[in-house]
Amino acid sequence: MPGGTRWEPKFDGFRLGAVVSSAGVRLFSRQRKDLTGAFPDVAAAIAEQVPAGCVLDGEVVRWSGERLDFDALQRRLTASPRTIGRLAEEQPATYVAFDLLAAAGNDLRSQGYGVRRQLLEELAKGWWPPLSLSPSTSDREVALAWMRELAPAGVEGVVAKGAAQPYLGGRRDW
Repeated sequence: MPGGTRWEPKFDGFRLGAVVSSAGVRLFSRQRKDLTGAFPDVAAAIAEQVPAGCVLDGEVVRWSGERLDFDALQRRLTASPRTIGRLAEEQPATYVAFDLLAAAGNDLRSQGYGVRRQLLEELAKGWWPPLSLSPSTSDREVALAWMRELAPAGVEGVVAKGAAQPYLGGRRDW
């Protein structure tokens, strides 16, 4: 892969872009559907911990014990606002960030993944749950171990990324 390969776990959740502005946070699906209302707990955490001018790419997941619970996430998409509030309290979601597309209002998509990842790691240093940073490694053996060890938790596999690769929205190049 361009610039060497980086691997990350592929979590079983909903992919969400998080746009942080001075007006607040909006969460969007891959199809550009606004899902902010379905995940108010995640939006509130991002608003509190991520500065305006940032755009994150990540996965919203729900842990139930040691396992991911995709069904709990799906319930949020069809629930009433009142029910969503209860679900957010009883079954909180976690946002796992794996890319940074903008920072301080600057578009980073043309930068290589390695640069964006370094900036994301810096940004995530002060985060606390429900925000988290996706693990990443350049060690193939670690990636293979993740495939074996994380599968029982509902992790679907690993994603390979080129460290020099720019962000190519709408394409599945990873």
